[in-house]
Amino acid sequence: MDIAEPWFFPPVITALLLTAGMSLLLGLGLREYYLVNQKRIVFGTTRTCMLIGLLGFVLYHLQPGGALYLCGLLILGLWLGLFYWHKLAREQMGLIGLLLALISYTVGPVSLTLPTWFLLLYVISALFILNAKEDIHLLTLKMVNEEIITLAKFLVLSGVILPLTSREPLAPFLPVSIHQTWMAVVVISGISYLSYLIQRYFLQGRGILLTGAFGGLYSSTAATIVLARQSRRFPATSTRPAVAIVLATAMMYLRLLAIVLLFNAALGMKLLPGFLGLSLLAGMMALLLRRRNHEPADISMEAETPQNPLELSTALFFAFSFLAVTAITHFILQHYPQQGLQWMALFTGFTDIDPFILALVGGRLPAALPDMGQAILIATASNNLLKAGYVAILAAGATRWQAGLALLTLAIVTLGTGYLLLP
Repeated sequence: MDIAEPWFFPPVITALLLTAGMSLLLGLGLREYYLVNQKRIVFGTTRTCMLIGLLGFVLYHLQPGGALYLCGLLILGLWLGLFYWHKLAREQMGLIGLLLALISYTVGPVSLTLPTWFLLLYVISALFILNAKEDIHLLTLKMVNEEIITLAKFLVLSGVILPLTSREPLAPFLPVSIHQTWMAVVVISGISYLSYLIQRYFLQGRGILLTGAFGGLYSSTAATIVLARQSRRFPATSTRPAVAIVLATAMMYLRLLAIVLLFNAALGMKLLPGFLGLSLLAGMMALLLRRRNHEPADISMEAETPQNPLELSTALFFAFSFLAVTAITHFILQHYPQQGLQWMALFTGFTDIDPFILALVGGRLPAALPDMGQAILIATASNNLLKAGYVAILAAGATRWQAGLALLTLAIVTLGTGYLLLP
């Protein structure tokens, strides 16, 4: 072989080494788990998991998906069953070690048939679950049954119903399909639900700044209203509520950019410089306001948890809003193609801008990319004006003029960005 020619292991050797390495990690993780939890009755740890992993690899490689592998699984299951019966006699009912042994047995087939990244994800997930007992226990104690049921319903609707929905436009005046409508609901609800979980289960009592930042991922308008009201609990000279409000708007730009990129990559790339710049500008404003604050410590906010975005009523309301805004926007583009879209963007900014933006990026509307980009920026600017109005009415002390002026400035700069970057 030419010395300059790159040399690689044969695929079967690579898979064998991966199996041994991943089984070793599982065994080490199990050994640490036993030591930390002072487990006495164990079937083995590091070497046992490695041998089980190698056994599964060889049996599957000799006869992929055949009787040898299944026989090995049966023998392993019987052996683990006898061991568990012995544990039950000692009044010990833990199954963690046995389950990790079965996972080790499946590492070989996974390394032979699936991509390496999946194997790594598979093993890392198992190790994470193994070492996250207390965190998972606390989370299950905090989560109420209604939320688990709501999440299960949403997963069924998005994972089972969504692929079966029609992709044909609903009507000539409504150029979107049921599939597009529900996809919009899934994306918006998924982003909002991530922020909702963080706010409800991880950020309660953690301070106003983190609440503002993650509240912007859920809804910057809702976060602004809550923060403006909470500003009355702070000293009149405090800048923390204003910082949190501006941070919520900075996160809003990133959230909207992610939505546009998901549904229309070409339009998203056109908006990328503008939205990143606007988010950076808002972040710099928040930093400047933060430096003006001289309070020794943050004040914990009262718990005001937003509504679960996965509730069926919330999802259906958003779906109907999306359809209505799409129909209105299509009508305006048909009858007022010159300025109608800009006026529509201006007015929708004073409501919920998500349905309008999704109607533009996923509604098959007869509009050019620059026009759609301008409309999105106009809607974002008018939404900042709406939030400035809420701050002027609801906030107190320095927050009223600090956050209000920052939002007004962001509205003007956002509007100018629409006409400078997308002529």
